[in-house]
Amino acid sequence: MSTEEPAADSQSDNAGAATAEARKSGAEELFAIDSQCLAKLAQGSSVLIASLLAIPDAVALIPGATSPLGWLLRLIGVWISAAVLWFVGFLGILQVVRLLVRGVSVGPSGIKLWRLAKPIAWDKLEALAIEPQVVFSKLFSLETTARKLTIYSKFMSDKKIFKNILVPHPVPSFFFKPEVFEQMVRSIISRKFDLEPVSINGIFAFPQTQPPLKTTYKALRYQQILVTVLIAVGLVGLLGRKAAVNYVYNSGNHALAANNLPEAERLYRTATEIDPYFYAPFNNLANVEFRRGDFTQALKHWEKALQLKPDFVEPMISISYLHLQKGEYAKAKELINSALVLAPLNSHALANRADYFLRMGNLKAAMGDAVSVISKEEKEKRPVYTAQCIFAEGLVRSGKPREGLKRLDALAKNFNEAEFNRTLWLLAKANALLQVGDLKSARSTALEAQRRAGDSRDILIQLARISIARKSADETQNYVDRLSKLSADDAWCDLLQAKLSFLKGDRRRAEKEVERAMQWARNDALLFAEAGWLFHDMSEDERAREAARKSLELEPLTDSALKLLDAVQHSAQ
Repeated sequence: MSTEEPAADSQSDNAGAATAEARKSGAEELFAIDSQCLAKLAQGSSVLIASLLAIPDAVALIPGATSPLGWLLRLIGVWISAAVLWFVGFLGILQVVRLLVRGVSVGPSGIKLWRLAKPIAWDKLEALAIEPQVVFSKLFSLETTARKLTIYSKFMSDKKIFKNILVPHPVPSFFFKPEVFEQMVRSIISRKFDLEPVSINGIFAFPQTQPPLKTTYKALRYQQILVTVLIAVGLVGLLGRKAAVNYVYNSGNHALAANNLPEAERLYRTATEIDPYFYAPFNNLANVEFRRGDFTQALKHWEKALQLKPDFVEPMISISYLHLQKGEYAKAKELINSALVLAPLNSHALANRADYFLRMGNLKAAMGDAVSVISKEEKEKRPVYTAQCIFAEGLVRSGKPREGLKRLDALAKNFNEAEFNRTLWLLAKANALLQVGDLKSARSTALEAQRRAGDSRDILIQLARISIARKSADETQNYVDRLSKLSADDAWCDLLQAKLSFLKGDRRRAEKEVERAMQWARNDALLFAEAGWLFHDMSEDERAREAARKSLELEPLTDSALKLLDAVQHSAQ
C-alpha cells in the first residue's frame, strides 16, 4: 500500500506538470473521458433505476404471492434483472458517446466540448461556475462528490435581446477522473483569467459579466425547478399507472387460474381501460371470452392485442385456431407460419400446424408435428393432449382405427380436466368408431361433442357423415342445412349434399354437387378420397380413380384413397 500511493502522486504531479507546460507553450490539451468513470456511473445509476422500476412490480406481484417471503424473492429477482439490463445497456450507450465525444479540448482557439464541436472562442467566454452536486452524487451512489463545470458564453447574435443573458455549457465531472477534471478547470481558468486559484470551486467572472450572469442563473433556477416538477409528476404518473395496471392484470390472472371467469373478465377490462396500449390484458380477455363461447369478441380482442404488439405469438396461435375451426385454411396457415418464425419450438403453434396438416390430408406432416409436441415434457399439457388426439386421428385416417381408439381410450384415463380438450377427443373417437363400423357409438359420441360445444363446423360434418353411413336422409339434411348456415361456400357442404342426393336417388344432382365440391376442395386429400368413393358408388370408376389419385398426390398415406383404388381395380376385373 505504501508503494502504490507515491506512484499515484507521482503520476498526478507528472500530468499536472505536463498540463502546465502545454498551457505555457499555448498547445492544445485534450482531457479525455474515462471509461472506468463511465462504468461507475452506470453502476450507480442502475441501483436507482432498478429501485424505481421495482416499485410498480412490488405492487403488481402482490396478487400472485403465496407468502411474504415468496413475494420478496420474486421482487429481488425483478430488481436484479432490471439492474443488470440497465447497467449493460446504459454502459454501452455511454461507451459509444465516449468514442464520439472523445473529451474536452482546450487550446489557443478556445474550448471544444466534443470532437466535432465548434470551439467556444476565448473572447466569447464570459464566466465559469464549478458547483458540487451532492444530491446527484447520493442518488447515483458515486464515491466522489460530483461537480458540474458550467461554461457561460455570449450568444453569437449581436441583437440586444441576447446581451442580457448568457449561454450555459455544462460539463459534468463524473465523465473524467478527478485529477483530470481538476486540471481541465485550472487550464481554462489560467488561459481565460490568467489566474492560479487555490480552489477551483466557485464562480469565476469579470465584474462587467455579473448582471447577465445573475439573469442567466435566475432563469436556470426556474428551469431546474420546472424540470424537477415535470420529472416528479411524470414518474408518479408513469410508475403509479404501471403499478395499477399490473396489479389489476395479475389479479385477473389469479381469478382466471381459479376459473372465476366473470371476475377475470371484469379485471381484464379494467386493465384495458387503465392502459389501452397494454397488449397482455386484451389477449387474456379474449381467452376468457373464448372460454365463454363468445368467439366474435374473442377474435376482436386477439386482433387488438396483435395490433398493439405485432410479434405477439399467443394471439397469432389463438386466431389461427379460430380460422381452422371455420375452414379458413389460408389465413390459418399464414398465422401459424408467422408464429413459428418467431417461436419455432412453441408447442401450441406446432399443435395448430399439425391440425392444419391433418385437415389438408397431409398425415405424415401432421403426425410428425404431433410427435414433436408429445415428446416435450412440458408443464402445460393442453398442446400435448391436442397432439395426442391429432396423432390418434392420423392413425384412424391411415387405416388403423382400432389402434387410434386404443390411444384415445388410454389418453382419457390419465388427463387434467382443466387442460384437456374433450370436444376434440370426442370428435376423434367418433371418427374412429365410424371407421370400425360402430355407428351407434359413433353417433352418441358425436352428439356428446355437440352438447359440449354446439354446432361447430367439425361437429356438423362428423354428424352428417355418420348419418349418411346410417342412411338417415332427413337427419343428414338437417345437419347439412345447419352447416350451410355456418359456411355456405364450404366444399364439405357440397360433398355432403351430393352424398345425400345420391342417397335419395337423385344421381344427376349428386354429380353436379360433387364436381362443385372438388372445385372448392383445393388441398383437402380426405375430401377428394370421399368424393372418389361417391363416384365409385355411382359406377363412375374412371372418375373415382382420378379423385383417388388426386387425393394421394396431396397425401400418399390417405388410407381411404388407397382402399378406393383397390376397390376400383377389383371392379374392373
